[in-house]
Amino acid sequence: MLAPRCTGLRFRFGLSMALGLIATQNVSLAESKTDVEDLGGGERRVTLTQSVEPSFHIEPIVHRFEARRGTTIPFRFEIKSTGKAMNVTVMPVQLRQEVTGIILHDDLAAAPDELRFTTPTEFELAPGESTYLEGEVTVPLALSNYLSFGVLVRDNGYVAEKKADPNDPTRISAGVRFVTQYVLRIDIETGVKDVSQMNRLQFEHGSVRNNLGMPVAQTFLVNPTDFAFECNVRGTIESATTSRPKPFQMMLPSRVNLQGEERYLVRVMPQSRVQVSAPVDELLFPGDQTLRLEVTNGRRGLVNQEFNVNVGQGDYPALEVRQAYLDHELSVQPAQIEVGDIAGASRSGNLRFTNNSVRPKNVVAELVDLDGNVINDVTLSSDNFDVRPGRTKTIRIAVSSSSDAEKTKYGDIRLRVKDDESGESVQSIPLAMSFGDAPKTDVTVGELAKVEKNGFTSFGLIVTNNGTGFVPVHADLQVADGSGRTMDLADGFGRWLRPGETRELAFVPQSTLTAGQYQIALSLKTTPDEVPVERTLVIDLDPQISESATE
Repeated sequence: MLAPRCTGLRFRFGLSMALGLIATQNVSLAESKTDVEDLGGGERRVTLTQSVEPSFHIEPIVHRFEARRGTTIPFRFEIKSTGKAMNVTVMPVQLRQEVTGIILHDDLAAAPDELRFTTPTEFELAPGESTYLEGEVTVPLALSNYLSFGVLVRDNGYVAEKKADPNDPTRISAGVRFVTQYVLRIDIETGVKDVSQMNRLQFEHGSVRNNLGMPVAQTFLVNPTDFAFECNVRGTIESATTSRPKPFQMMLPSRVNLQGEERYLVRVMPQSRVQVSAPVDELLFPGDQTLRLEVTNGRRGLVNQEFNVNVGQGDYPALEVRQAYLDHELSVQPAQIEVGDIAGASRSGNLRFTNNSVRPKNVVAELVDLDGNVINDVTLSSDNFDVRPGRTKTIRIAVSSSSDAEKTKYGDIRLRVKDDESGESVQSIPLAMSFGDAPKTDVTVGELAKVEKNGFTSFGLIVTNNGTGFVPVHADLQVADGSGRTMDLADGFGRWLRPGETRELAFVPQSTLTAGQYQIALSLKTTPDEVPVERTLVIDLDPQISESATE
């Protein structure tokens, strides 16, 4: 449900507005502030900023019952005025669902016949007065495990009007009519075992997208029936050689902030289409993959669909900071590892190798410093081993018991991977051996650059490590347009920058930025003891005029 607020309302000359709030708390106008901006050419813009406060409460917002079909259930809601006299209308309403999963009332559909009120549906409440909304609902004979009925409670509102000032005829005034309302729900678990109608649910447009560097499985669940359902949606991502895919539970955007199993409950209303998604934590190997989706009711699997997805190396850079590709079929986790004796570092850790092929892989490991010399301060439990097809292999890495190191060292775990078909390849993952004090961080951050290619705008940032040790780099970029809408972008994701290395961070919007003025806020972080680099820019995007950027 929407949070009760009303801020930043904008008006042109003589414009008024009716505001309808669907909220967990009704609201009333508390105070206002007016700002006038001269736009030139005799035109001015008025910004009315209204703050609001609760005016009445209803408890509960949602009634939840368990009842058999044909049963009549009594219900009662308590309504209490907290700040003003109210003129209240109550009515049963059909419900509709947005793609996010939020349930609202449907102004166009006929009211449900199953719901009746036994108390007045129109009445007045004095400040501080309370009363009860009472009625009953008859559970219809529907082949559904879940039913939901709506109750609309509306305070018919008042007009906060500003009259013209006779001493200043040019003064701008605006009137706002506040109509506030609650949408209450009566949810019923029917216990129906025959949910054959749920088999008509369909998945639409299954995909795996990039969200701030991480893969997110996403699809739309379509309910073409006249029944509501509660279910779960489970997914896996598989390839021809995947033997044990890791399943994940998908959720509605409206439930992502819930805790526990509740967040995975998918409630889909009649004739609705909702988005469900889930973060994917396992490494996705390059090539063709299959996204398998399933609707479940308890332990029963009902609807199954498959979607083809193609994964490219570098598609999910944040995931590749956790897990590294050694070739297109073998990975190792983590992709960069630290061991040592200082606070915050562990004396040992694990390297987990995953073989996504049908052939065994032989791995020969060697520890070397940045000059290529063999490292003796850290040891591996095995430096020559096989990883079986479709399986994993864990190797332990630890600080050597004979190490007498006094300062932090840096190097690589050099990995030679061989199989009978692909031959040999060599890859390395960075290794930090933390002893004593780490060298001072010395990072140069260039200017944020706007990159135009084929009419598409993105942003780039050059970062250089001038120090002698590895430095983690992460940058967030927020792009805000003139109306206040924001877009969050990121790159770096904590990947270590090697000594002397220069890297360009790329911030690529998922949609085209239209012409207009934008505010760009950059925050770049390195080591915890270094102050983040903060920059704010204002840029104009317009292909017809020269582009500018001011700090």
